[in-house]
Amino acid sequence: MTHEPSAATMEGLSRTLLLLQDHVPRDVRDSVIADALLRTQVAVVGDRLNLGTEAGQHALVTSALLAARCGASVHVVVPDLPLLGAHPPLRGDRLEPALFDVLEDLIPDVHGSAGLPAAAVDLAILVGDSPWSGRARRVVRLQADAWSGAIVQGSGARWHDWGSPFGALAAAGLAAGEVFKVGATRLRDRVAYVSAFDELFAPIVEATVPLAPAGTPAPSGDLGCFDCVSGGAIIQAALFALARIPGARGFARIIEPDLSEMSNLNRNMLLLRSGVGASKAEHISSLGLAAIRIEPVLKRFEASTKQTVFPLAPTVLVGVDDIPSRWEVQTAWPVWLGVGASTHYSSMASYHVRGLGCARCLHPKDDPGGGAVPTVSFVSHWAGLWIASLFAREVIGARPPRSQQSAFFTSLRADSPTALWHAGVPIRAQCVCREAA
Repeated sequence: MTHEPSAATMEGLSRTLLLLQDHVPRDVRDSVIADALLRTQVAVVGDRLNLGTEAGQHALVTSALLAARCGASVHVVVPDLPLLGAHPPLRGDRLEPALFDVLEDLIPDVHGSAGLPAAAVDLAILVGDSPWSGRARRVVRLQADAWSGAIVQGSGARWHDWGSPFGALAAAGLAAGEVFKVGATRLRDRVAYVSAFDELFAPIVEATVPLAPAGTPAPSGDLGCFDCVSGGAIIQAALFALARIPGARGFARIIEPDLSEMSNLNRNMLLLRSGVGASKAEHISSLGLAAIRIEPVLKRFEASTKQTVFPLAPTVLVGVDDIPSRWEVQTAWPVWLGVGASTHYSSMASYHVRGLGCARCLHPKDDPGGGAVPTVSFVSHWAGLWIASLFAREVIGARPPRSQQSAFFTSLRADSPTALWHAGVPIRAQCVCREAA
């Protein structure tokens, strides 16, 4: 029997429902799609040894938050431990109560609970070699190093601290995609193109995603001064990652005029339901992102207003959907520009410096679109994680080669050789960056 979600829950999941509408006939009600997601039960599990590391805690907490933003209820199986490192938007200093507090302040009808239910959960997400004795329809284990995250089979290996959150956050992003598939596949008997649906939503048995080559040094906590154009999902995901670097410190401006809405809860990693209605930029500045000081700038970055926010910092992160706004940022020629974007199930990120293709070379045509943008938690997470990792690599002098200037990633099929591809950005003959190179 289909449960009728509340209007607030429907609004919280609305952007995710738009994604799944593409797979089913128009006569399938949104409440049916939402119910498929809301019936998902997930366990996140870690023992004292694996969660005695910052990285292990980041993997578990991020998996739980991303799963809940997909509509899944989360059962937390952890020992009583202090929080290690920075964990915005969690509040408090103990892992279990801080995580519960946030899970209850996200999408209505989505809950967190201690321990396991009597019935089997749909998916158990285990950190490393944490033991498992519960009942689950499927079990996945998360592994990571400083810059790579993985889903693996078997008994897993013990987690360690690598002085980096990036591998842990990549592993959590993979886990969240598997959570989403549980709810999506409940709609299988209603889809029009079953073979394509099955191919996209088939479980991943094993996959590894590297954000940097093996041997890349750990990131530095000294991030300096940087600007963020937008305070939405992609920039929040980037800040979520950067604040988790051990010793993270710096100064950032958030250039964003909008208020948070219920429809942002499905993907804005620093937003809680109690923060809906507040200024996005001011809310971020109130969180305490490690020692990253945030200055809110309540303006929209566009041709008519850009002079009011000049000069820009040497480093700028851009996460806006509006392509002309990316062009306007590029005309200011920051020393280093990172751009994150997403489309449906795919995430994109690129960096731009003098001598390489600029943001207008990469996105030469505007895509006005119109209306709400379909998206889901883990897609925005990946876009922000990619630009955060590119920025962190720039800080330590580990810039990717020209041939890897841009990345395009479809995480639902991270086990496919074509899921992640890198490319250089050719300089367009008619682009002003040719003259500035």
